[in-house]
Amino acid sequence: MYDNLDFTVTKDQSPGTDFLQIVPQFLTTISNKGVNQFGEYVTGYLDSLKVSISESRVKISDCSLCKYYLGDNFKTLTKGDTKRAIQKISDCLHLPFDRANITRIDFAKNLIMQYDEKVYYPYLGEAQYYTRLPQNNGLYYNNQLRQLVFYGKEYEQKLKRQPVPELYKDRNVLRFEMRFRKQLRQQLKQPEITAGLLTDETFYSGLVTRWKDEYFAIQKINSKLISMKPTGSTKELIENMALFQLLELGQPQLLTIVKEWQIRGLITKKQANDHRAKIKQLSKTPFDEKGNDLINELNRKVKEAARNW
Repeated sequence: MYDNLDFTVTKDQSPGTDFLQIVPQFLTTISNKGVNQFGEYVTGYLDSLKVSISESRVKISDCSLCKYYLGDNFKTLTKGDTKRAIQKISDCLHLPFDRANITRIDFAKNLIMQYDEKVYYPYLGEAQYYTRLPQNNGLYYNNQLRQLVFYGKEYEQKLKRQPVPELYKDRNVLRFEMRFRKQLRQQLKQPEITAGLLTDETFYSGLVTRWKDEYFAIQKINSKLISMKPTGSTKELIENMALFQLLELGQPQLLTIVKEWQIRGLITKKQANDHRAKIKQLSKTPFDEKGNDLINELNRKVKEAARNW
């Protein structure tokens, strides 16, 4: 579902409208006004939505469309809900927000897991084109254009002192979000991205597929070596033992050590790259048919979510 979205209506999309004169009267709260290098501005709120107004544009940013329309972002904002939410904003602000340009999309799903969400993070390894960044409440994968985020949704609500819906109380709620932050048209291969496009069936289905594919592109780490495959090769035996140690220490920790060696000048850049490649290769080695039960569960939940979105 869609969560945080950034919308911008410009003069071209609403010709003849004096934004600074008209729009502020429809806000529930005015939090700031003044003049900056771009001219006069007003900032306020339409319920939970932050609205910034200047002479040339009206922008809604860094706010959950789901929370605005359904009361909290635990619930699933359907395509129909999305269309009605945008129409509600248009009606409240008397602006054509269905034509608004979209400059950020957060696409997310809550996954009900068997165990506390934190136990799954160590088995999510590196992802190509992303930097893996563990956090106090979750795991982030960042690059310059987008972000993948895993975190405990119930924990976040309690931290913010917000109520947890009955459906999710005392359950292990792992949220996986895909956040497009910059250059959306290039990333999503669209000539333009407007609010009206959000409910297009093809566009929406493409986001669901992208959400699933981004998850499965993350390297998964075996949890433990249950049984070692018999081998007459000493080289293979040593690699198997190296993998066992890798599983015990964790792929991210070993990659961090290699990076530290390189920074300190103890190994060359080529040697560091060779070490990283070998560590990642070993992490993919299957050792038992049963595999990692935690990752198997998470894989299954992601597939189910994409299938039943």
